[in-house]
Amino acid sequence: MGFKLPPLTTDVDCEPLGYPKLMFRFWLNPWNPEDGEEWIAPDKRDPPVEKPEEWDRLWYWSVARILQCVLIPGKFSDTGKDEVIDIPDMQAAYDLERMPRFESKMLNWALGALQKERQERFQAAVKN
Repeated sequence: MGFKLPPLTTDVDCEPLGYPKLMFRFWLNPWNPEDGEEWIAPDKRDPPVEKPEEWDRLWYWSVARILQCVLIPGKFSDTGKDEVIDIPDMQAAYDLERMPRFESKMLNWALGALQKERQERFQAAVKN
């Protein structure tokens, strides 16, 4: 007996930053044991990794855990076409932050907007 809940996502539009339709898609329920092995945070590993890769850090672990992908409209992509950048792991989150002309304020702002949405959802649930 138990729950089998579908994955929930939400899109955060960067229009307030001047990038309309550039979206960060986040998981609202980031981990389901049936989806595979649980990720272990870098600071919780036993034994600890002696010399971790640059991307093997708690920041990239936490971003990769909740960020599914980035949706880039053609007017903001270097190809002129709509693009999707998937974020399946820590290295992808690291690479995203190092892409030419990527502004980390976009990710930081989107994370703040996500937090606000999650808080609103929580307050609505408490009301009911």
